[in-house]
Amino acid sequence: MPRTELSASSVLGRFGAAAILSALIAGCVGSGGAVGTVHDGPSAMPASPAPATPAGPPSTGFYLMAWQTQALAPQETFGWLPVATIADGQYIDGRVAIPMIYPGPIYIDPSARSINAAGIAAIVAEARADGLLGDMTDFSAGSAPGSVLGHIMITVDGVTHDLTGPLPSDASTTGAPGTVAAFMAFWNRVGSIDSWLATDLGPSQTYSPASIAVLVVPPTDSGAGITASEVAWPLASKFAAFGQPFGGSVYRCATVTGPDLAKLLPVVQSSNALTRFVDSTGAKMSLHVRVLVPGETGPCA
Repeated sequence: MPRTELSASSVLGRFGAAAILSALIAGCVGSGGAVGTVHDGPSAMPASPAPATPAGPPSTGFYLMAWQTQALAPQETFGWLPVATIADGQYIDGRVAIPMIYPGPIYIDPSARSINAAGIAAIVAEARADGLLGDMTDFSAGSAPGSVLGHIMITVDGVTHDLTGPLPSDASTTGAPGTVAAFMAFWNRVGSIDSWLATDLGPSQTYSPASIAVLVVPPTDSGAGITASEVAWPLASKFAAFGQPFGGSVYRCATVTGPDLAKLLPVVQSSNALTRFVDSTGAKMSLHVRVLVPGETGPCA
């Protein structure tokens, strides 16, 4: 099956892949949810229209998360994966190769690699050299209204720095420490960890999430000539009472973990954008599904 890598050269720069991925899946695919081990905690990231803060590092060691926000309806950004996360010695790459088929999958697998102490030290050294571990954290002044912004949360020596700035237009951006250009240069570095720190990374493997965010939406129109498949909803919850309302809309959203995740994950992995899930009442809905990484509680509002 042909696949394409949404690369750093796409229209939104080094992390443009995540935005394009969202655009491709927002209208017809997304996240799934459940009860039992469904959690309705507050939104963490990415969120719209204003940037939101992730839940925070899951450990006391080094932590990094980079993500994008834009002033769009929350359901439009629901599928935006963090483009890079480092927690507990693991690098999770959210730049995803998407199967070029229709209907496409509703579940997108990030990849994961171990990262050693030398690699983490290199990231810290680069952040310091770019003047990003001081008092200056907001580099977004002058950004066009509604533009995509980059966010980097980095924890070094027990201190967390929440950085915000515009995305670079190319990979060659450089600038004096503590400037917008320095933020963009660091963004580029973080967006190319797999090549920048190749010798400090272990083999790539599929990331196994501890939780996923699920958005339940009205059934997607299959279009002329295409028959939508139907799959039994594997959880005890009924769609009408699933999770909580999402972003002031009629959609419902929840975070799924534990035994419910074990039931739901293989089902959504084998489903596509036109799959209709049928609960015990006969109600039929479509799903949007997004992996959650360490340090975020998810986009359910």
